[in-house]
Amino acid sequence: MAGYLPKEWNGQRVAVRFARGRGFDARLVDNNAGGLTVEPIKEEDAEEEQERPRSAFVPWAAVRYIQLLEEPGEASGA
Repeated sequence: MAGYLPKEWNGQRVAVRFARGRGFDARLVDNNAGGLTVEPIKEEDAEEEQERPRSAFVPWAAVRYIQLLEEPGEASGA
């Protein structure tokens, strides 16, 4: 998969699925020709959250597909 996602997707929840393995849900930070930058979705357990990276770069070569989980402009629920 290669290309750009619509700018409206930035800041929205997405499901990232890998060519090999499962994947995860995250918030899309940005994307470019090389891949996408995402932030893990925060969970209630603050101790576990400290061990996770704040953001991650995922190269397009590793992505099988990405799905928008909320409509652009939709308020994020708590």
